[in-house]
Amino acid sequence: MASNQNRYERKQGKRQAVKVGCSISFCLSKLDTTQGQSIKQWERDGLLSDLCTRLRQIGQYHSSEALAKLLIKQYTKNEYKLPEKSGFKEPKHIEPPKYWAIIHIKDSSKAVVVGYIEDDVFYIVFLDKHHLFWPTDIQKRGKTRR
Repeated sequence: MASNQNRYERKQGKRQAVKVGCSISFCLSKLDTTQGQSIKQWERDGLLSDLCTRLRQIGQYHSSEALAKLLIKQYTKNEYKLPEKSGFKEPKHIEPPKYWAIIHIKDSSKAVVVGYIEDDVFYIVFLDKHHLFWPTDIQKRGKTRR
């Protein structure tokens, strides 16, 4: 019986401890309830479950990995400002972030959540069902090319 006990013992290797960082997390404390839609509206429209699924998917990565995989798109053109043609106004309850970011709730969805990343936390500021935060005219893209 004593010989079987040795079979379950593990020897400690010489490998050094590996630093394990946190994955990205999400915070709704900065949500602007005066612009965009409410959580209740997204629930009624069937968008909330899609958002939760997407956040669960993104939550397994660090923010840098989520950005690299294009799960989060960060706007770097307008530092500390909203886009010129944005359908939103600067919220008074937060300091303008250096870079705004969005998450599409599905790969080809118009609906996005808008916020910013700070210390591996994505702060959700707007729920934007119609993608009015950074409007683009997709139909006109490429029409002037030959």
